[in-house]
Amino acid sequence: METKPFLDRHLKRLQSVSRKIQSTYNSSASRTLHLTSATGAFKIALGLGKILLGMLSLSVFTCVNGLYTLGMAEARYCALLGAVRTQDTKEKYRYYRNAAQVMIVASLLHVAYSIWLYFHPKPVYYGKILAITIATVVFTEIGLNLKGVIQYRKGATPLLHAIKTINLGAALISLVLTQSANLAFADEVQNPSANRILGALMGSGAALLGLYMLVRVRHMADPEDFHTENRRLNRLVKKLGLSSTVHPLQKEYTVDGLEHLTVVILPALSDEDAARICAQARRQYEFDLEIQ
Repeated sequence: METKPFLDRHLKRLQSVSRKIQSTYNSSASRTLHLTSATGAFKIALGLGKILLGMLSLSVFTCVNGLYTLGMAEARYCALLGAVRTQDTKEKYRYYRNAAQVMIVASLLHVAYSIWLYFHPKPVYYGKILAITIATVVFTEIGLNLKGVIQYRKGATPLLHAIKTINLGAALISLVLTQSANLAFADEVQNPSANRILGALMGSGAALLGLYMLVRVRHMADPEDFHTENRRLNRLVKKLGLSSTVHPLQKEYTVDGLEHLTVVILPALSDEDAARICAQARRQYEFDLEIQ
């Protein structure tokens, strides 16, 4: 009797969130956020499926990989919540940091577990059908993650960039489970050392991606840090064959994900050259230039 009202409330909430995304972001960013929301439930189901497969095969390694997938899903949802709940730049940076911290913790736990198993090896037994099932699940996840990396590669909005980076980190860890399943085709009794070493390496890589996110958000949050913008814009000016120098004065991010930069260019350029720089900066770096 109470199921229908609950479903109705849940559906209305989803519709409200969807309308808010569409009214706040442009079409590209809106599609990205809707895709993240839609695939989030699948990622959770995928992580639970890995845990179930690990229990069936008596593989703690597979279960831990499933827990990592759940952790990455939480990190994605953290970024998604920030994109939906607030338009305040400082709050978005906070959600970005939280997503990065979740990613780092999950990755380091995977590294610690891989190292522990390296010194306490346990043979892993896979039947052919179970190995094929694991490989299918993991390759599906890798495909989704690679699609996410391509989808978000130009996402200048901080939280869209967080989703992109989390997808890449999850793909790195997925390679470990893929190797474990592929080795099962050659021999049902595996030497676990190769899996543990790759697990530690890929977990470290994912943790470094999380650290990169923290460094990046510190740069974005500092209104006086123009090092990257200055280097890119002056390289662009030289590429266009101009002799002027660009001096950034102020930066901020728009709700559409563009980095708005107020700059001075000396010596001054013609209107035509200034328009060329603005168009190329928007196309190549997603910079919205305001030339004083």
